[in-house]
Amino acid sequence: MGPMLTLRGMILCSVSAGMVFAAAPVATQEARACVCGKPTAASYTWDFKGETNKTFKTIQDDVSQVRYHAANLEAFSYDLNVSWDSHLGQLSRLADAVNDLGSKLCRLETIRRVDAPWQRAEIRRIATTVQLMADNAADAMTYLNTHHHELWLPAYRKYTTNLYTEARSLSESVKEAVAYASTSKEYRTLRQELKVPAST
Repeated sequence: MGPMLTLRGMILCSVSAGMVFAAAPVATQEARACVCGKPTAASYTWDFKGETNKTFKTIQDDVSQVRYHAANLEAFSYDLNVSWDSHLGQLSRLADAVNDLGSKLCRLETIRRVDAPWQRAEIRRIATTVQLMADNAADAMTYLNTHHHELWLPAYRKYTTNLYTEARSLSESVKEAVAYASTSKEYRTLRQELKVPAST
């Protein structure tokens, strides 16, 4: 992954990031830096694993929006009666949700070192899929801006199909992560209530 990312970017600790979309014509915005800060006194007592689990839950909400708009885009690509403006509206809203994912991933990347192994693995999965979505969304936006009357062609359908496939995959993955986090929390709470030693 390159050191500078704009429309196609994913946010990684100490790596500049963007994923910024705009209405036609496509415009990009200066990449925002996601940099690890210096530890503070609160850093040594903060529940980073708990924060990560809460962030997974908010990411789940964003992914639901992405999946909804991706499904609409895929359906639109098979309907010749859908206007260019309708395509643009759905893609722009999808992009907004992807941007929200990017800002949340920025925080997750800065605290990943102190997360549990399963959380780190999930962050990698999310980051990889969102990167693919950013790439496809960028390509779809470029195509949309230059082929107003050719939105039924396979080239455009490839982007919309990829977006929906990636959104569905991400939705299922994050849903499982949220469920696992909830179950793990219930398990720890029960162990404490029953006073079961951690080594048992």
